[in-house]
Amino acid sequence: MAAAAAVATPADWTVVRRRGRRRQGDAPTTASHPDSPPPLPVTPVPWSPSDPSLDPARVSRLLDRARAAISRVEASRLYRRLLLPDSPLRHRLASLAPARLSLLGVGSFESSPAARLQLALAALLRRDLLPGASATADLFDPVLSAVECAAAVALGFTVPSLNDGCRRRVADPTLFYMPHCEAALYDALLAANWEPRAQLRRVCVLGNSFRRYALQAEESRSGPAAKAKLVLEAGRFAWEERIDEAGDVDEEDGFARAFNETSWHFFEVDDHIGLQISSEDLSFEKLSL
Repeated sequence: MAAAAAVATPADWTVVRRRGRRRQGDAPTTASHPDSPPPLPVTPVPWSPSDPSLDPARVSRLLDRARAAISRVEASRLYRRLLLPDSPLRHRLASLAPARLSLLGVGSFESSPAARLQLALAALLRRDLLPGASATADLFDPVLSAVECAAAVALGFTVPSLNDGCRRRVADPTLFYMPHCEAALYDALLAANWEPRAQLRRVCVLGNSFRRYALQAEESRSGPAAKAKLVLEAGRFAWEERIDEAGDVDEEDGFARAFNETSWHFFEVDDHIGLQISSEDLSFEKLSL
């Protein structure tokens, strides 16, 4: 890893969510602190692990725990439903044919059981739903330690040495799994792929529900969701489905904390849809405010 010249703080990415299931229609809480988080990097900045110490015994223990989480998710009702061959979701994934999976904002999966379940789901999605042996996967969060990076690599993920603040323009169809991220991170990803219009067809986002961000924006015109203009605009034409559409998230097995309020989003942009976003709204400097 390169030495960090400027490293994003955990507040850039990590979201702390209350325990338990929300009532139907409730908007998600998307801020981990009462104050606004620091601005995202406008251009990629060098990054290195938050804890550079590398203990092989810790790596081995973490790999055992991660593999146990993979087995749990694989055996769950939630994951079995994802594998249904004739579901609308599988048809859309087949149409997109993602060549890459990016797990962004997973948090510390050494200290968080929920983060390990999220990592487990990403590993299974890469294995079972990305076509071909050439499919690749990467993983990033500014809070990752050297131990977590080593474990991620052992599980088949690459870990970038730059923090791009989610401003990642894709060349190939890509599934972005962004569990419980700040609204600004989804906005940054959309901004990087907003023009030309067909570019968004290469992007799938598995993350916080855009519909619920719209509800939150209605409730608070000055909140983070209301400032995520691209998320709100994309919600007009995104196909969205909750990951627990069939009620497969069990409150008692820890899955609710890992997967609540999480939805698939596909952007089938029609050339006749008028996107109400100006070039000024796509400015990375403006998005960083």
